Amino acid sequence: MENSLVNTPESVSASESLRPFARAKARWFGDYPFLLRTIGLSVLLVLLCAPIFGDLWNLWWNRYGFSHGFLVPLVSLYLASLQWPTLRQIPIEPAFVPGLLWLVVATVLLLASEVAGVMTTGSLALILVLAGLVLLLCGYAYLKVLAFPLAYLVFMTPVLDGLTEPLVWPFQLLTANMSVAILQALGIPVLLENSTSIILPTVTLEVVRECSGAGLLIAVLAIGLPLASLTLQAWWSRITLVLSSVVIAIVANWVRVAVMGIYAQAGGKDLHGPYHILQGLFVDWVAFGFLFVGAWLLGKVEYAAPPPSSQRDEKGSVSGPASHGRALNRAWWLACVTIATATLALYSLDRGTTGLKKELTTFPTVIGEWVIDHQPNDESLVGIPDADESLARTYRAPDGRRVNLYVAYTNTQRQGKELVGMETAPLHEKANAIALRVGEGVVPANRTVLEKSRRSIPAVFWYHINGRSYAGRTQAKLATIEQAFLRGRTDGALVLVSAEPRSGGSEEPWKAQEEFAAAAFPLMRESFP
Repeated sequence: MENSLVNTPESVSASESLRPFARAKARWFGDYPFLLRTIGLSVLLVLLCAPIFGDLWNLWWNRYGFSHGFLVPLVSLYLASLQWPTLRQIPIEPAFVPGLLWLVVATVLLLASEVAGVMTTGSLALILVLAGLVLLLCGYAYLKVLAFPLAYLVFMTPVLDGLTEPLVWPFQLLTANMSVAILQALGIPVLLENSTSIILPTVTLEVVRECSGAGLLIAVLAIGLPLASLTLQAWWSRITLVLSSVVIAIVANWVRVAVMGIYAQAGGKDLHGPYHILQGLFVDWVAFGFLFVGAWLLGKVEYAAPPPSSQRDEKGSVSGPASHGRALNRAWWLACVTIATATLALYSLDRGTTGLKKELTTFPTVIGEWVIDHQPNDESLVGIPDADESLARTYRAPDGRRVNLYVAYTNTQRQGKELVGMETAPLHEKANAIALRVGEGVVPANRTVLEKSRRSIPAVFWYHINGRSYAGRTQAKLATIEQAFLRGRTDGALVLVSAEPRSGGSEEPWKAQEEFAAAAFPLMRESFP
């Protein structure tokens, strides 16, 4: 009997070893096994995010400049794992009201984006859903610690690509000019024509939007930010490395284009084949190498201040195990109900298709004074991949003016088949909004200039969604989302009218296009739903 009341060293040691598990149970398990709750919530989250993640996977695999997306989730997970010692010292305090509101708004945004096929918004909503779960289940302190790993996930999305869109054209100009300067410094005869055409004795190189360097800038930043966070301590050295990564990316792209010019001048023929890809990858990895060297040098010169001593109070790190267990249990049920509701809504929505009132092939061949010249038009300035119906024609006026009409209609938009996406991005590079006069009213449209075969072609374009016309990309996206929720459809059309410049003044091409568009617009409305 006495022996049963005496704690031997072995029993004391065993009880001490069980304390972490007891604390973990009180901290995480509550009334139900933590593992089962985690698996259940994870399954619901995967079902909700599977469509948008599938779109992201296709983007990483098929689009040049996005291959780093495969590594971003792994790097984010690693960055989060480094915060585990800190997270262990933070009490779990679920933020019910703000966390639930955040999660509801994020899931609605994700749902709207997936229904409308807007991957940029959907991928951002995916990150917001994860952040909302952290806030709801664990509280503000957890979200603050995990803010950087969560924010870093933006590099796996096309969000930054959209933000850098205004830089594409200036970067094209800068890359072309600096590449020509490098070639001239090497004694290679070269001329610059039409701002982006590099004229060599043997070949002409065109600095297109993919060669602007904006994509490389994002990839280098995706490496530079976590590198600065992991290897450097001082704020000035971290900022220096990030700014250096911007400079490295820009200069590396100049060198890449210049090397392509050297190769072409030396007799290289396969300018758009495997060599082009390998050369681009080589320059990219050289840029990454300079970035790592920069981090190493900054680590050598930065002032290493002694880390602040921290006294961790194990007893104060977790307070009220039972109450935290009940609070976490309620937060988990709220998260599950929210995610499950959004998932059911996603897979139950009727994404019906809507066809045209009239087939585009029946579009009139005579529109006012304009008569069809030839059909189809032999030059494609822009195109919507997998458009359900399209029309390309050339019309001629009695005075000899010619305009090219292109109409693309899709009855269901999705990633890779959206009206406002990667394929139509060149339209907006030099676009200016205008009010197109149609009868007694006006229609929002855009004037732009497209580069084709070393020619500058003026064009007028707009989007037609749900019976209305839109000029801006954002407005067209929002109209698609609204239409998807209110009417269960995502159809829409792109209308583009272009004209060849003539020697009659700079305004004549615009005048011809706008006159034709005003005459054709009422007829188009008869075809569009």
